[in-house]
Amino acid sequence: MEISVVIPAYNEEQSIRLTVDRCVRSLRALFERFEIIIVDDKSTDATPQIADELSSQYPEVRVIHNECNLRQGASLVRGFKEARMNLVTHNAMDYPFDLSNLKQIFPLLERTDVVVGARKSRPDSSIYRRFLTAANLFLLRNCFDLKLKDYNFIQIYRREVLDALEFRETSTGFLIPSLLFQVHRLGYRIDEVLLDYQPRERGEAKSACPRVLVETLWDMFKFWLKYKYNVNRGSIPKPESARIASLQRK
Repeated sequence: MEISVVIPAYNEEQSIRLTVDRCVRSLRALFERFEIIIVDDKSTDATPQIADELSSQYPEVRVIHNECNLRQGASLVRGFKEARMNLVTHNAMDYPFDLSNLKQIFPLLERTDVVVGARKSRPDSSIYRRFLTAANLFLLRNCFDLKLKDYNFIQIYRREVLDALEFRETSTGFLIPSLLFQVHRLGYRIDEVLLDYQPRERGEAKSACPRVLVETLWDMFKFWLKYKYNVNRGSIPKPESARIASLQRK
């Protein structure tokens, strides 16, 4: 079994070394072959230099340096397109998902095309972030026909599934939901499983700033218009084999 892990990085000098060390240790215990793709998004601190040092230290680490700041969504897309392994996933530099927990997902991979990880809890969420999460989930569940517990934590894709998707929406908050909606509409099989979430220990979260929220809502609106237009015209086929099996959900 082999896997590519894409990790965007922007001004993460406080976290990058510890996170990559953790990733390498966890993946070496689980996979015969793997790669970690760090996408440096034109960082202005020591992140690029540390990333290059880690690439020299670990043969499994590759570094991509964006020529300009593309932000998280577009950086993820670039990493996805560069991935070489049969399975592809992603993580954040604050390490919200412990990759050693991928072993919980192995049994699902025998019968599904995409595994969606849902957070069991969000212990570091402020009232503001909880409000944003609730509003986002309400929109995603009511505007589209894929009902999940979590759209933006962790997913494991088969390489051929990613190859079939379009990467038009690249906002931080809507890139991954747009991919999952495409997966569902194309008829691929989806399983959802509850996973542990690790609160940020270092650095500062950047995904809840007003600019990110506006871009996310705009991408969601454009995707919804295109989705509704294509459905009404009958140009999007109804999925027959797609299914949601929310494990551990009562």
